[in-house]
Amino acid sequence: MFKTDKMESEGLHLRHFLDKTRMKVPIIQAGMAGGITTPELVAAVANKGALGTIGAGYMSASVLQKEIQQVKNLTDKPFAVNLFATNLEAFSTDTREMQMVLNQFRDELDIDRGSDSVKVYDYLEEKIYIILQENIPIVSTAFGALSSVLIDRLKEKDVTLIGMATNISEAKMLAESGYDVIVAQGFEAGGHRGTFDIRKHPDGCNIGLHVLLQEMVDEISLPVIAAGGIHTKEQIHALLSMGAAGVQLGTRFLIAKEAGTNTAYRRALMKAETEGTVITKVFSGRPARAIQNCFVKEVEKSNCPVLPFPVQNELTKDIRAAGKDFAISDMQSLWAGQGVGAICEEESLEKIMNSLTKGFSEKVPLTDE
Repeated sequence: MFKTDKMESEGLHLRHFLDKTRMKVPIIQAGMAGGITTPELVAAVANKGALGTIGAGYMSASVLQKEIQQVKNLTDKPFAVNLFATNLEAFSTDTREMQMVLNQFRDELDIDRGSDSVKVYDYLEEKIYIILQENIPIVSTAFGALSSVLIDRLKEKDVTLIGMATNISEAKMLAESGYDVIVAQGFEAGGHRGTFDIRKHPDGCNIGLHVLLQEMVDEISLPVIAAGGIHTKEQIHALLSMGAAGVQLGTRFLIAKEAGTNTAYRRALMKAETEGTVITKVFSGRPARAIQNCFVKEVEKSNCPVLPFPVQNELTKDIRAAGKDFAISDMQSLWAGQGVGAICEEESLEKIMNSLTKGFSEKVPLTDE
């Protein structure tokens, strides 16, 4: 009886999630910030019945509005915007020691040396205004929960809120704040995970996806999405059978032809092995999973204290940009999950989605059509 009731409950969560988001396929394309989520990628995902997401973490409000309008020109399907729930505004003059380390890379790249102070601006409230103005139906967040004021503003417009959580306490906090869907983000995930408090968890909350998902499914009454290291349809079927209402993928979409991933980054992804990723703070000040490269090794070897996010992120931005411009993967933040070893070639978004969804109709009751 318990097993039957549990299976019925899990099926209801899947159905509820698809109905609420107007999706046909329970796959979310992760909101990867930094230019990866081009309008072409987001729209192509949406047109396949999954949830495309604009990674707006570092965008200004004006850039976000332009991206939203470009996606709307390419699809009439719903899509999401991903935001950082934390306040990015920061100012620091305590940068000299780290700048001395970073200037060695700038000298090698023949770009200007860094200044002794840094200022970071925050555009969160302006971006919320744009989201409401453009009638975006779904917002996902990382690094915590939005303020009650912003949540109320979004709820007034019936916006569905998806929150990233790396442990059960974070998941419960999101549920209590009024979020509608929780992403169980496992240790395997690439890039920044959504850990709320990195003072408590300096390397991020390192719980594997299967354990984390099971705990959340058992203790959270909302739909739970699985994320971290997912790259095959077999994994997706297994996670759905565990009670996930859907899955979120990032790394697999990095090599989509529609993605904004630069050439050197793509080559690094296709060359990387499964054990080739590390958790590091050297690029942004927050723990994130990346392919090991020269920048990671040298900055960590310097033993120079990494500055907090987003100050460290601002300090390294010019080096990462030059690495992209000059096609030098050793100077870039090569975010990737533990499934990166399975990536062998670039593919169209359509080919990726077909490989992930083949057989769904036999295994998962996705739509009533």
